[in-house]
Amino acid sequence: MSQQSHILPDCDWQHITFTMPHLLWPFFNNHWPLLNQLFQAATRAMLRWARKQGVEVGIFCALHTYGRQLNQHPHIHVSVTRGGLDVKHGVWRELFFKKHAVEEIWRGAVIRLLRESYDQINPASLPGYGHLRDEKQWRRYLDAQYGRYWKVHFAKKTRGAWRSVKYLGRYLKRPPVSAAKLRHYSGGAVVHHYYDHRTQQHRKQTLTQEEMLRRYISHVPAKHFKMVRYYGFLSNRKLGELLPKVYDALQMEAREKPEQPGFAALMKEFLRTDPYKCILCGNRLRFSGAEAGRHATELVAERLHGIDRKRWLLAQAAG
Repeated sequence: MSQQSHILPDCDWQHITFTMPHLLWPFFNNHWPLLNQLFQAATRAMLRWARKQGVEVGIFCALHTYGRQLNQHPHIHVSVTRGGLDVKHGVWRELFFKKHAVEEIWRGAVIRLLRESYDQINPASLPGYGHLRDEKQWRRYLDAQYGRYWKVHFAKKTRGAWRSVKYLGRYLKRPPVSAAKLRHYSGGAVVHHYYDHRTQQHRKQTLTQEEMLRRYISHVPAKHFKMVRYYGFLSNRKLGELLPKVYDALQMEAREKPEQPGFAALMKEFLRTDPYKCILCGNRLRFSGAEAGRHATELVAERLHGIDRKRWLLAQAAG
């Protein structure tokens, strides 16, 4: 995503988070074909409405499948331009989406998607949903969920998309539970802490190692599944033709593509560790040579001996 951020135009952006009632989460659990269609459910209506006005907007969005407790919590983050390219006249036109209308369209799109996917989901086979034995019961259940509260959060508009890129990039790069949040492991249970938005407090959760692994694996995307998608004038199909016109309409110049960050830069950004900094003296490490053919245990023993010797020398110098 960071490699694509240079193409995003300098305009007002609206970040929207699409969620659904928790009783619908199990139907999307590790169901990647269904999750794939959530992107269209969140973006199709906005694209169609804008095109009826003769405007092409830009959208990038990301799928998150987990909550802070490593539980299933499928939701879509969408960043859309608050305006778009007037395709007929080649000018930039201001445009915004009403929250109530977007909520209603999202609710209807998800319920329609689930209603049409009865055979794929087979809800009666899921724990706690055995009463949904036929499509009549399934439709009745979905109608009840349609009437529940669906939270669609509209953040304050921002100038430029870099805040959304930074926020989504942080989520997509790191694992569901970072090493910093793991508190204890005794060989049979794993303890980690998380922030509870409802109580605004940090809480601890204890899981068996099997349950922790099961939850981790359930969030690993299927092969070739794209967690980030682009639509409108940012889509691959229209990017080459429309993006230069967007830049002209906004009177901005195209930015150069940033260089791919190296190993050390990634380590510093995500692990807060400089791989080239000596853990003993703090000086910068430099490459002195490489050896091949020796056994790993021999190399490790030699390295440990060198560390012990350096520590002894430092202690002598300090004394």
